[in-house]
Amino acid sequence: MEHVRWLAQPKLQRPTVIAAFTGWNDAGDAASNAVRHLIESWGATALAEIDPEEFTDFATVRPHVRLVDGFTRSIVWPTVGAWSASTPGGDVILVLGPEPALRWRLFTEQLLAIARAHDAGMVLTLGALLADVPHSRPVQIIGTAGDHDLIARFDLQRS
Repeated sequence: MEHVRWLAQPKLQRPTVIAAFTGWNDAGDAASNAVRHLIESWGATALAEIDPEEFTDFATVRPHVRLVDGFTRSIVWPTVGAWSASTPGGDVILVLGPEPALRWRLFTEQLLAIARAHDAGMVLTLGALLADVPHSRPVQIIGTAGDHDLIARFDLQRS
């Protein structure tokens, strides 16, 4: 967890983690916009950030330069953030940021450390792929899981 910077330590009850990453598996920004919408509509509070240095190819995911006072430039690095919210359906941790390009195993350990620190009960990842879908047909949604009970309960496919 050496790459996680904690911003808050809320008391969460077995939260569900919902994550989306920008990049190739986020066609039309569908997954990232869904999580962004949840962060905004649930009034989620910043929980943690994962330092991008070890995981990001800055040649493909560029930092942004922002003018602070019209003169001073500030660099905004492409960081994966985590937010927490308490909803009527239970507590959640929302994860959003660029998909890592490097050191996936270490990156996954950082995410799981955030989940374990709050005794998360489930981790959901969202993604979207390009497909030919006529506007007159329903959009296909596919869910996968590795847990037999979840597969049976929600009619999912085995991952």
